[in-house]
Amino acid sequence: MLREDLKYNTIEYLLNTNLISVRTANCCHNAEFESLYDIISYFEQGESFRTIRNAGKLTCEELENLCKNFNSQIIDFPTYQSNTIGEQEEKSLNVSQKVLIQNKFSELLGGCSVRTQNGLSKFSADEFIRIYLKCHTNELFKIKNIGRKSVNEIIELRTKFIAFIEEIKYIEDSPIQNLRLETITKYGFLCKNEFSANFIEKTGHFPMFYILEQYINYNKSKEFEILIDSFHVFQCWEMLSLEEIAQKHNLSRERIRQIRKKLFHTTLRVPIALIDNKSYYNRNEGILQNKDDWTYFLDTFKEMDIICQESYEIQNCLKEEKCNFSVEFVLHIIAFIFRDKYSLFGGIDISQRFRIWDTTFLVKKEYSDIFDFEKMRNEFSNVLMENENDYLLDIEEYIANSQCWIKYDYNKTDNLISIVRDILLYEFHLYSDDIDGRIKIQANKERKPIDVIYEILQQSGKPMHLDEIFEEFKNILPEHKYTEAAQLRPYLQKHEGISYRNRKSVYTLKEWEHIKTGTIRDAIIGFLSEHELPQTADDITDYVLQYFPETNFASIRASMLIDTQKRFSFLKDNLFGLTIKEYPPEYEEAEQEETQRKSFSQRLFDLEKFIVEHDHFPFSSSQDKNEESLNRWWRLIINGVTQINNEQQIEIKRVKIQYSSYDIDKSTYEWNLNYNKFKCFLLENRRIPFARGDEKFLYGWLRRAREDFQNYKLTEEQRQRFIDLAKLI
Repeated sequence: MLREDLKYNTIEYLLNTNLISVRTANCCHNAEFESLYDIISYFEQGESFRTIRNAGKLTCEELENLCKNFNSQIIDFPTYQSNTIGEQEEKSLNVSQKVLIQNKFSELLGGCSVRTQNGLSKFSADEFIRIYLKCHTNELFKIKNIGRKSVNEIIELRTKFIAFIEEIKYIEDSPIQNLRLETITKYGFLCKNEFSANFIEKTGHFPMFYILEQYINYNKSKEFEILIDSFHVFQCWEMLSLEEIAQKHNLSRERIRQIRKKLFHTTLRVPIALIDNKSYYNRNEGILQNKDDWTYFLDTFKEMDIICQESYEIQNCLKEEKCNFSVEFVLHIIAFIFRDKYSLFGGIDISQRFRIWDTTFLVKKEYSDIFDFEKMRNEFSNVLMENENDYLLDIEEYIANSQCWIKYDYNKTDNLISIVRDILLYEFHLYSDDIDGRIKIQANKERKPIDVIYEILQQSGKPMHLDEIFEEFKNILPEHKYTEAAQLRPYLQKHEGISYRNRKSVYTLKEWEHIKTGTIRDAIIGFLSEHELPQTADDITDYVLQYFPETNFASIRASMLIDTQKRFSFLKDNLFGLTIKEYPPEYEEAEQEETQRKSFSQRLFDLEKFIVEHDHFPFSSSQDKNEESLNRWWRLIINGVTQINNEQQIEIKRVKIQYSSYDIDKSTYEWNLNYNKFKCFLLENRRIPFARGDEKFLYGWLRRAREDFQNYKLTEEQRQRFIDLAKLI
């Protein structure tokens, strides 16, 4: 790069190309630096960047590293002219070298913007070398349709082109040197050694895993370091926790979690939409883009329908290429490149919590498209967990009658049998030692979960919450596959000797007759059934509290109000009864004419009934006229417009306290409602919604919520809930 070219690398250009941070750019503006030329000149004069206002340790290190990286590339104009390919030297280049130079020029040009490509498309490599390789930067502005941004791209192209020409112009014309030229042309410094050339000469193809490993090792970016520290990319590499990585890079734990998640989805779980994105390939230096260079893998493993971590062939491949990648990572890369050929099962996961497979497998898509291996694995997992007796499994019979077929294909049955056998061997350690090839499924000697749960309740001697049961369950069976308390709920609901108390996940034994089972509402119904006349809420509460001391008067009253149409009737003098019972006429409430104005107690009753039925206070903007009417009445009361007596004020205070957790604002209610929908979707599907189809709305809500979080538009409660949600994602 010419020293004069540095003036065209403005501070804004350095910032936009991520060569400097925003913090450093601000310090450069403070020092009145306009370009990279000013920064390097300041550095070469021996000045310290610490004298710049607001420049701290990180900023100074960033500027010093920037200067050191570019100093080696600077070419002063006179020296540059003497080193350029002369006419005699150009004639001395052999045909292979000229072809490689032309190909390299086309490759570099292909990495530029469309604007720059259009401006240089009329020049061949020879013409560009002759006219513009040694020209002053001002001459580049004379090219038609070339502006400042394009000039910066051409300067970068020119620097890389010069380095390439210098590498190849003295290489002799021989088969081995031509192989080396071809390697350097595609992958540059990653292959500047004897190993690459010798490997190509021996095998006829590039050592692609070796090249990819060199690229990762040479890349010193923070993102690559976090990738290596977070996931099992290399063999015998100790992965670090979020806290350790955060301390290493002087970032917050949350920021590291965000970066790690992004790296996982853009490197190890890339959607097809991103895989086909050209800019993604550019970030990977074309290594994963050059699919033809990886086809030797297909030739090597063409006879294998399934490849796993233990496969000798994959281990030998890594050994030959002197590659230290983990097999898990290698299988991810293969599935990434040949997504039309293979399906990946298991592998590196961002969270062990949702991990399903213990081993990593690659299965040819022609089989994964017709047979559901995820479902098959789940079936065997359940069988091994619940099996009570030893028996022999005929794999052929299992495949023939399996419900895992997506599209039955008799001609592929034998291959599927072989694949399933390998999965059972490496995933579950099940193999055949039977003369007929049957697999022995042994009885599970581990205690059944339901027996353990029943024993936990018996030893406790009192009702227990589901979370307490699960904590004891994991103490007894620490290696059990269940990771969440909710996974025990089906066992509790099926067992004939276990019942529940209320609906707050509290369970008890039916043999404990002194403990009331069922819900609070069941207890209320039982109490009212025993009395011929309706009862007050106070009497009902006194009865219920004997069995459910955790509840209160307000909750019991609200429970009856919400069910006044189906089970309970609200009668005169604030009495409650059952709708299925007939009471004396004096207890029946007199019918009102529609035109009669409702009393305070009737309005309050309607308000409470609305709140418990809809989970929010009435909103002012609603298609329901009754809701709007209740909202107007409530606002007049709480704003002091409508005068009320002391007893009524006590009732209003009670409602405010009792329903303080219910939303009053419509936007808050809708946000919380969508939050709950998104969280349920996340827990059920273990992924974020797609940006299309029926899931489009939830995807859009997440995007808007993230923007509001970043712009501090959420309330403190919403911000905390969003942070909790981000941890699940």
